[in-house]
Amino acid sequence: MTFPSTLSPSVRYGLHFVGVWPGTPLPGLRKFCWVIAMGLLQTYQYRYIIQHYYTDSLLELIDNLSITMPFSLVCIKLIVAWTNQDLLRDILSTMDEDCQKYAAIDTNNLISKTARISLYFTTIVMSAYVFSSIFYLTEILTMHVGDNSTRRLLFQMDLPFETNESPAYELVVSVQILHLLTSGFTFGLFNAVLLMVVLHLDCHINVMCKVILDDPLKNKEQINFFINRHKEIILFADRIEKLFTYITLSQLTSNTLITCCLGYLIVMSVHTENRLFLLIRSVFFYVVICLEIFIYCFSGEYLNTKSKLIGDTIYEIDWYDLHPSERRLLVLLILRSQKGFMFTCGKFTTLSLESFTSFIVDRCSSTLIVQESATGDSSDTSESKTEDGSCLI
Repeated sequence: MTFPSTLSPSVRYGLHFVGVWPGTPLPGLRKFCWVIAMGLLQTYQYRYIIQHYYTDSLLELIDNLSITMPFSLVCIKLIVAWTNQDLLRDILSTMDEDCQKYAAIDTNNLISKTARISLYFTTIVMSAYVFSSIFYLTEILTMHVGDNSTRRLLFQMDLPFETNESPAYELVVSVQILHLLTSGFTFGLFNAVLLMVVLHLDCHINVMCKVILDDPLKNKEQINFFINRHKEIILFADRIEKLFTYITLSQLTSNTLITCCLGYLIVMSVHTENRLFLLIRSVFFYVVICLEIFIYCFSGEYLNTKSKLIGDTIYEIDWYDLHPSERRLLVLLILRSQKGFMFTCGKFTTLSLESFTSFIVDRCSSTLIVQESATGDSSDTSESKTEDGSCLI
């Protein structure tokens, strides 16, 4: 007999792709290819930034840095997933076991409905990042159409060989296109995994609450059954926190730096030749970054809300008809549910919609400071280089 599962097929394919899904063929080879590809490309990207620190304009330097940092974040996410591979596999196996366990009491087909919603949203999130990569690729290629004087790469790299001649140029650009699309897919994968596990937890909380409302707790055996299910939900939420807390920390840290870079690029796009392309790309990138922060903060808020739902559901039953010893057990459950499921950013702060507002306000303030500095310095851009072309610090 087959049971509905909240494991999204799109996420399953993505985890196969990065080599962490249980039973993935040749996982070591997949990881080795990722390490070699990301290591070489990141090395040459940062090498270009360091080598051209004194020769490129500040606009080009920040533009290259804002492109390089998201690739570094993909590396961090992969490293966290590989080092916590056993934890991730435990989460996935628990999801499969829970779906089989709760299928018998799921009279309203909540698991099937959640499975469809999970597939829908995870596919949208992963596709959005791939389409954003394609949009960036299209924008760069459009800017370079008709410019035969210099053969620019999609993102600048200081390679140990000449790239202006064929077929080296075509080979490097092809590798960059592949790297851009796979990184965009992987970037969205981890956000999709977070949505999937949060929806899974939400589903089984709803199933338990629905069972309690349809068949109120009448004896100690039923109460103990519900207590055990609640403990399993708490353990599952703790695993989510342990897996994603440092991914969230690296995400928010890098996004703060990228936001400052984008604020500068948006202001300086007015003074560049390709102002429209740079403005559209920067604004679109900024929206994507805000969406990422919202996904993490919304997940923390949603988990906390669902935990309190358990306590509210218990309070709605006829607890006053139970034996005093049984009522005391329910009091402990209510108190535990009021504590909520903690989803933190590197163990420093709890993620919620309130923290999302704080992040946005802080980033807007930082962006405004950068924009004011950029506006004040834009008139002196032409004078910011010495006679030999190097930038003044």
